[in-house]
This record gives sequence, structure tokens and C-alpha cells, in this order.
Amino acid sequence: MRFRALILAVLCLAGCAGQGEYFRSAGVPPEPARLTLEAWPHREQWTGVVFNGDKIGFTRREVRPAAGAPGSFEIESEAAIRLQFLGIDKRINLRALDRVRPDLTLEAFRYEHEIDGSPLRVEGRVDGQALEYTVKASGSQERKRLEFKGKVYASSAIALLPPMQGMAVGRKYRYLVFHGETQALAEATQHVTAFESSSLFEGKAFRVATQLLGLDTTTWIDSAGQPVFELAMHGVLISALEDEATARRYLVDASLNKRDSLLDFSLVKSGRITEPRRVSRLEIALEGLPAGFVLPSEGGQRCHQSACTIDRQAVLAQGDPAPYLKPSLAAPSNLRQISELAKSIALDAKDEDHKITNLLLWMDANIAKEAVDSFTAVDVLREKRAECQGHAYLFAALARSLGIPTRIVNGLVYSEAHGGFLFHTWNEAWIAGRGWRPVDATFGQPHADATHLKLIEGETAGDLLPLVGLVGRLRVSSMANLARW
Repeated sequence: MRFRALILAVLCLAGCAGQGEYFRSAGVPPEPARLTLEAWPHREQWTGVVFNGDKIGFTRREVRPAAGAPGSFEIESEAAIRLQFLGIDKRINLRALDRVRPDLTLEAFRYEHEIDGSPLRVEGRVDGQALEYTVKASGSQERKRLEFKGKVYASSAIALLPPMQGMAVGRKYRYLVFHGETQALAEATQHVTAFESSSLFEGKAFRVATQLLGLDTTTWIDSAGQPVFELAMHGVLISALEDEATARRYLVDASLNKRDSLLDFSLVKSGRITEPRRVSRLEIALEGLPAGFVLPSEGGQRCHQSACTIDRQAVLAQGDPAPYLKPSLAAPSNLRQISELAKSIALDAKDEDHKITNLLLWMDANIAKEAVDSFTAVDVLREKRAECQGHAYLFAALARSLGIPTRIVNGLVYSEAHGGFLFHTWNEAWIAGRGWRPVDATFGQPHADATHLKLIEGETAGDLLPLVGLVGRLRVSSMANLARW
């Protein structure tokens, strides 16, 4: 069970509230002043990151003239996260280098992500009204092109834009942003809502509310353009200015901290279910779904508003399976390493049922079930261990190479060990004449039990974004009518 290491850690920590008791009006704000990159007063900035009461990492940002590109500037960003999840010491490192013009519009970029030793690299440039870039991971590479109109900015520039525009209470800004963690173009909005002081930071600062990709963040930026404090996820995530030595000390803090803060926060508590892997029918209703989030009615589940019936005896949803035979960055089924392994596992299996069973038996015997994240199926084969998402990547790659259309889905599953539902990833495989069947490689289930509640489909960080608004908010309001195989 996983959540893509908090969806690349920082990405999934969003939503602000509960601020009133700590902040107060600082009186009349100074006249708006526009800063420039040439005279930027804070070239380097370090912040410490606290999640759910535990120190988990630091961020660093440096603004400097671009080497070899006169008139341009570089924004170098770094985030390092270390936390406990299901007893595993998880390490996440994100590095970004954005080359920008004096007005902060994007010219070129390079992003390097590493989760539990698995790498992913994104590199590209702006070419006229298009972004052209390459995504590389273990055994996989994709070239992409995104077209846009007007100006585009890097997500690392968001905190710099209001000071460059001139901050004043009531001002609103709107920008098109390229988000490196998800490789998505999206609109960012910002609103300067107040001028405040607080016991949580020194001096006075403008409060700026930012929304990007459905994520809400509140940042306090002083009149010199320095972000002095930030809140997200209803105050669960805190980021504050620190010196370098204090920020880096998180390595010691995190190694000593054994509290599973991510598990504590993401567990969806519910009534107890005995023998959950044998449940064939479940009626469940949720509380805390964001407005506009629609629970899917497919793959053996039927939902109306916030209530679903999951019936593994029901006729499964139909649809076009062809797109799910194609290789992807996460599931590179066209690699010789994957196809030869799949054939050796399938042996003389003649139909989908026997092929799926053989794949699950091989994975159970050869891939350890540990809370270790990965970007691709090749990462999983190299490490010989993975969390549920890695198991789903590998199963999809092997099954597609055998001609079985397979998709990756994300949702909730009941955990008997933790007495509630955890975020989880599994597969749906196309069985000719019968439609989509839920398959869970983590649990070794050729037909996943009915405690699997599907929320969305997808395998990239961008696909997972709709889940961001659910973590820490969902509750099970009722469960009923359990049946068992």
C-alpha cells in the first residue's frame, strides 16, 4: 500500500485552514514595490518541512544569473524528504533547474526525481508556443510536446511572481505554469488576502493564497520578496525559513523519529471487517469527498454520489481494451527483458485466466512486498521488492506483453492489520467475453476482493492528482451487506 511517496512528497500536501488564531493584522502595508531578478535580495533560501507534527525534510531555492546564457537566470530548487511508512525508512529527493527570462517566463528546464533509489529525469525547453521535453526512467523513455498560448512559467517561480508584480492586499494574479512533478500545464491563481504579523515568523508579511492543480497553499511573503512561512493541508504541512545547518539536521531528526506519520494521516478509519480477502460484496458510503469528485461505476462497482456497491459476482464494465495493450513509461511491455520474462512465466498457459495466475504466482515468489516506491516495472525487477504501485506496474507490463490489456487503478482497500482503509493500487485485466477483472498482485488475487474501492485510473503523478484532495479527509460513514466467497 502506498501513495507514490506522498505523490512525490510535496505534491500531495495541500489545503490550508485553521490560521486565524496565529495571525493578526499588521496595519497599513507598504506601497507596492516591484522587485527584479537582477536585484533580487535573497539569492538562496532554506526551509524546514514539518508534516503531521514530525520534521521530515528541507527545501532549498537559489536564484542566480544563468551560466552561458547572458540575460537569463537560473532557479535551482531542491527538496529532500525522509519519513517512516509502514516501518520503512523512505527517502525522496527532488531537484530542479529552471532557466528563465528576466520576467520569469520559462526557457529551459531539467528535473531529477529519486524515490527509494528509483530515478526519473525530465529535460526540455520552450520552443515558441510549445514545450518539448523527454522523460527518462529505468528502462523507459518518452518524448512529449505540449502546446500553449501566451506566456508559461515554471512552478518554481510561483513564489517570486507576486513580488515582481507588486504586492498589495486585494491583488489577484493568474499564470500558466509547467509543473515538473506531473509534467502538466495548468493555470495557477494567486490572491493577496492580507498583511499580517505572527508569532510564527519575524516581521510583517503579505498573505498570498495560491491554487495550482487543485492544490491550495497559503504563503506569507515579506515586502522584500522572501517567503517566511507556509501552510498546507489544513495546517498539517508547515514550511518555515531556517538556516542551512538547521534545515539539513532533518536527517538526524528523521532517523530518530519512528512514528509512522504518513500512515496515521492517510488511514481511513472504519468498522472492522474480518477475513477481508474473502469479501465478495460490500456496500460502503464515504464522507469528505470534495465537490465534483465522482466515484466511478465500473470494474464491478456501482456508485451513486458517495455510496457504492462492490459486487465481484456482477457483470463487469465493458469498454475498448486496445489502448491498454500499449507500453508506457511505468509499464514498458515492449522491452525484451519484460517480454522474455513474461513468456517464461506463462509457459504453456492457453487463456487469460491461467496466464494471470502464473504471473501472480511468480511475482509472489520473486518480488518482496515492502513499502519501497518505484517509477517503472524495471525498477521493481532491479530491486526485487516494491509496494503495491510497483507490483501493479510490473503486472501490467508482463500482462500486456502476453497480449492481455491491463490498466492500473487506484483507490482504497481494507487493511485488517490497521483496522481501516488505506490508499492502494491494483490492476484491471481484460478477459475476453467477460470484460474488466480487478486483479491485485500485492495480495496475489486473480480476482480482487470487494474491499477494493476504485477511485481513479492512472499510473502517472498527474493521473494521481485527484486523490490529493482525499488524503486525510475521507471517512467511512457506513458499511453493510457483506458477502463472502
